[in-house]
Amino acid sequence: MKKIIFLSDLHIGLRRKDTLSARKILLRIIASHPGTPVIIAGDLTDSATRDQFKSVRKLLLKLAETNPTLVVPGNHDYAWKGNVWQDDAWRYWVRYLGSPLGWPGESVPWMGVDYEPKGVDGLGVWKDGRCVYFGIDSGDPRDKQICARGYISKQLAGALAQSLKKYAGKTRIAILHHHPFTAGLDAIFKGLHGSARLVKALKNNCELLLFGHQHEYGIWRGKNTVPLTVSSHKVTSTFSGDCLTITIIEIDKPGTPNVSFHHRLEVL
Repeated sequence: MKKIIFLSDLHIGLRRKDTLSARKILLRIIASHPGTPVIIAGDLTDSATRDQFKSVRKLLLKLAETNPTLVVPGNHDYAWKGNVWQDDAWRYWVRYLGSPLGWPGESVPWMGVDYEPKGVDGLGVWKDGRCVYFGIDSGDPRDKQICARGYISKQLAGALAQSLKKYAGKTRIAILHHHPFTAGLDAIFKGLHGSARLVKALKNNCELLLFGHQHEYGIWRGKNTVPLTVSSHKVTSTFSGDCLTITIIEIDKPGTPNVSFHHRLEVL
């Protein structure tokens, strides 16, 4: 049995309450789930300022001492755009969190991060036994997508499909920030341009898909041939007063044809 913790949309810097909530969540994970991989699907900061990135880095460095940690960027972290336009947002992401999908440097407590195919930006691969994680940068490097929309290029979709096929037989877990199948009015402002490319790359090539962005917890089984798709709520939001929750996903028989998933919200 394999267990992962899935978070998204910390929005550190929006309010002091959000930063305190993020700290409480991560400290509770350290105490209660040491060694469990933690996946954070974007919008770690609220407006991509230097101080916000410093706060995020301080928290994640503490978390990474006990828990392998994988992060992907969201529109509030550098893409066009968060709450405040920051010309240096991408530079701050690279400086404080790595490029482009976490911390691959020797001085950072990441484990076995590769970028494949070589030379393709926006795709990171982390191998963890029978599970393989694919971190996808769904931001638009051209800064042309309006509001909070994301972007999947033909090159990125092709690289993702190639890498997913390479690890057939493993339990393949894809992570991105933007909603992969937003429809209606939401798609105009918060959708994912190139979502059809992403769906095609994932089709029959992925066992678990994780994303955030909409601040809503959701579960889909068999959507676009992916056995399980999970969206995370804004984890620094509270329910029923001061209750914070995180998503826990248990993977039974990973790396086999009989793999199955069990998900739950844990109240902190």
